This record gives sequence, structure tokens and C-alpha cells, in this order.
Amino acid sequence: MGINRVGLLLLILVSISLSINLNAQTPDSLLIASDFKKLDLAFIDFLINNQEHEDALLILKERVIDKSYQNSQLDSIYFYTAWAFYNLKSLDSSIIYFEKIKIGSPFYIKSKFYEHFEHMYLKQYAQADVKLAQFKVDDSTLVELKKFQQATSALMQRDFLKFETIGNSFTYNNFSSAEEQKALYKRKEEILKNKRKSPLLAGLMSAVIPGTGKFYAGYRGQAISAMVPTFIFAAAAAESYYRAGPKSAQFITAASLFGIFYVGNIWGSVLSVKTFYELRNNEIHNNVMLDLHIPLRRIFSN
Repeated sequence: MGINRVGLLLLILVSISLSINLNAQTPDSLLIASDFKKLDLAFIDFLINNQEHEDALLILKERVIDKSYQNSQLDSIYFYTAWAFYNLKSLDSSIIYFEKIKIGSPFYIKSKFYEHFEHMYLKQYAQADVKLAQFKVDDSTLVELKKFQQATSALMQRDFLKFETIGNSFTYNNFSSAEEQKALYKRKEEILKNKRKSPLLAGLMSAVIPGTGKFYAGYRGQAISAMVPTFIFAAAAAESYYRAGPKSAQFITAASLFGIFYVGNIWGSVLSVKTFYELRNNEIHNNVMLDLHIPLRRIFSN
């Protein structure tokens, strides 16, 4: 299934060797089972690191169904399950398993920060805010990361007062998030510039001069492509009228084409206002999420 065959073979050999050594040292089947379970988690980690996330999930599911794990391994199982879903971009499922990880687990802090990130990526800002408020950290690096996530959530909800209040507490002393914290203010400016425009005005502008409504909406390249064919068909219809008369097939065809392009240009301008606004909003959201993700990778890369 795309797994590195040499690595897999080595892992199997280590497993066999470990089994032989354990059998030689002790007949205690519980001890042997325990060590095999530890090796199983190492294999899960191996699968995930090699992008075999679905295989990892399949094995984890089998272990949970069979209850072939130690209680001490449960948080590890939850984490690897959440992490596999995260890499598969199944964020709702990932959140479910990140939430199960208990305080005190070596995976707890990482799981909480990624869980909050996933809520914000899914635009579930209220859930992220509640959980961030309940989440306590003492380390200065993690404190800055938490403030960064809280400020990001406020910004994406257009709560600029809350954003400024949190942003004013940034220290910019931690390399893990300092640049991204500064970039958050640039994202704020991008949001402020992306103002809602009037669909009615866009339609009226295109009715007077075809293409200008799309220019107003933000689609400057499309303005020319809307204007040129409309004027061409308008000119063709006028020429046909004067040369062949209003009842001629030539005029009727040209006038029909002009009417289609003219009305389509107006209606397209009306729709383009909302489309451009939402497109730009999504672009800003994706850029903010990328900025938010970078410190996570820096801090929790190991």
C-alpha cells in the first residue's frame, strides 16, 4: 500500500527478534503482550509518518474493538487516531478524538492546540473561544501561542476591539509566533479593505456601460471581457438595422445576441459583487489559517 517495504521488513524482523528474546527470558505472557502493544504503537507512528493514515486508522480501530491495549495506552490511541484524521483533513472526526485525551497525557497540550486550530479552520469560532478560555498554559511560548489563537479567532469574527485588546498583549519575544503575530495586523487591513459593495449599483453601472459593474465589484479583468462582445454585438445590430431593416433575419439575430450579452452582463455584475466578496473572504481566511498553522508546526514538530 505504498509503505516503505525495507522499513516494514526491518520492523517485522525486530518484532520476531523481540518475541524470541522475551520468550527466552520469561514465560510471562502478559509481559510479552505488553511489549507487543508498545511495538504496535511504534508501528502506528511509522505508518502515519509514511502517509499511510488509512492503514493506521484500520489497525487502531481493530485494537479498540478487540480491546487489545493497556489502559495506559488509551490516550496514545486517541492521539494517533486524531492525528491520522487530521492528516486526512477529516477535521470533525479529529476533534472528537483530540477531545478524549486527558490532562496529564504527554499528548494533551499538542492535542488541545490542534483541536482549537481545527475549530477555527471549520469557522467554529464560538467552540474555539470557549475551549481556549478553559485551557491553561504556563510556558511563555505556549502563552504567546494561545494569545495568537485567541486574537485570530476575534479577528475572523470581526471583533476588532477584542482583537486589539489581545494583540496589545503580544510580546513578540518568541520566534515561534512573533512574525505571524505581526502578520495578523496585515490580515486585519485586508479584511477592512474587503468591503461589501452594492449589487444594485453594480447592475446600474453595467446597464449604462457594460463591464463597469464587474470592474466595480473587483473583477477588473472580466470587465473588459464583458464589455467587448457586448459592444461588438451592439454595433452589429445597429449596422443590420440601418442596412437590412428591423424585420431582417440579420438584424433579429444580431439584436438577439446583443440582448443576451447585455442582460447577462448586468445580471453577472449583480452576482459578481457577492461572489468577489466571498472569494476574497475565503482567501483571507485561508491565509490566516496558514499563518496560524506555522507556529503549531514549529512548536510541536517533534
